[in-house]
Amino acid sequence: MTTTEPKHEVRAEFDVRDVVQEDRVHGSVYTSPEIFQREMDTIFSTGWVYVAHDSEVSEPGDYLTRQIGSNPVVVAHGKDGEVRVLLNRCSHRANKLCNAEMGNASSFRCPYHGWTFSNTGSLTAVPMREGYGDAFQGVRSELGLAEAARVDSYGGFIFASLAAEGPSLTEHLGGAVRAIDRLLDLSPTGTIDLRANWMKHRHLANWKMVVENNVDGYHALFTHASVYDAVRPAKVSHVPSKTAVVVRDIGDGHSEIDYAAEYRRIDEEFVWYGRTTREKLPKYSAALEKRHGPEKTHDALVVGPPHTLIWPNLFLAEMNVMYVEPLSVNETIAYTTAAMFPGQDEINQKSLRRAEGAMGPAGFLIADDGEIGMRNQAGLAARDPEWLRLSRGVETDVADETGIVNSDKSAETPQRGFYRQWAKVVGGADAPAATTIEQENDQ
Repeated sequence: MTTTEPKHEVRAEFDVRDVVQEDRVHGSVYTSPEIFQREMDTIFSTGWVYVAHDSEVSEPGDYLTRQIGSNPVVVAHGKDGEVRVLLNRCSHRANKLCNAEMGNASSFRCPYHGWTFSNTGSLTAVPMREGYGDAFQGVRSELGLAEAARVDSYGGFIFASLAAEGPSLTEHLGGAVRAIDRLLDLSPTGTIDLRANWMKHRHLANWKMVVENNVDGYHALFTHASVYDAVRPAKVSHVPSKTAVVVRDIGDGHSEIDYAAEYRRIDEEFVWYGRTTREKLPKYSAALEKRHGPEKTHDALVVGPPHTLIWPNLFLAEMNVMYVEPLSVNETIAYTTAAMFPGQDEINQKSLRRAEGAMGPAGFLIADDGEIGMRNQAGLAARDPEWLRLSRGVETDVADETGIVNSDKSAETPQRGFYRQWAKVVGGADAPAATTIEQENDQ
């Protein structure tokens, strides 16, 4: 039994090297309100964050209310055709302008004093404006809704950044574009539709617990034992030594569990989809072959969709899409929906039922993960030992052109990659230099 010693307290100012190291993370990373606020001020205020999909705001007037960290925003398709990310705050007295989750509107009217804004963000009406006298003259143009500094999209996924300077979206995504492309390759139109509505799960856990778990290949045999016992005949083995599944740190915080090599070894279509057949999805299969031709269609149906975390808040979960919204240091909302293919009701209905079965209120997967996250957060109240270990597989990581890869699915390679990026963004100049694979292998 170890002797309990005085524990490290995190203050508002802290050195990131005291809380994140190459193969371990300090417990305060998940429990410190000061660290949570630093994340809001750095990760979610200076970089790209996923906010919406273009299918959700496809028509002029369409809007959604979302969050960028602690900032409420409205994703609005303006009457001029441009999609903007507007801060959801009246420029008069800071009232939250829009409470509806979605809708279609040409303007937004503040319920407090009636100030009205176009869906382009410009101020269009002020009741009893004469009461302002000359003070209002010349400043009206400055009183429109504040906007995210940059908005861009890739493959229909819309990202926003509150910072005017920084890497482009393409630079931010880096190698993670392969995962988006892999999902879009399964669509006969090369696009997806995320309008099936979002299932919402409140996790009593830090947001990082939720996202890093999504690319944890170690827990499935234990946390989801009942699920894999039920579906084992229809799936590949989840015992690491029996598969060619790899985990990968793609770089820049992106990571994944990649089944592509294992599926290509089996060379059977739809293993990822319950081992259904083309005969059961004839219209979809024919449409996909019309787009790709026989060879690429076969490969797409063999390899299937990605299982990839896109830093910091987007998760492509096979035929589902998830994004997370941090509420506080120990509370997170996870939003999940089925990825639908335009005009393909035959497969879309199956995808909806599968999403409900895995990620719905009584789903087999997310309920397990939600409980584990809650128990993780509760366990952190016991502050000894101080550190969480992320050393599994550290000696067998290998660098290649796709990132840092480990052929043991249970390796904690994705988590190490996540926290390298976390330290870089949260720590800034104080972040430790990343350890290369060559350096690790020399140690």
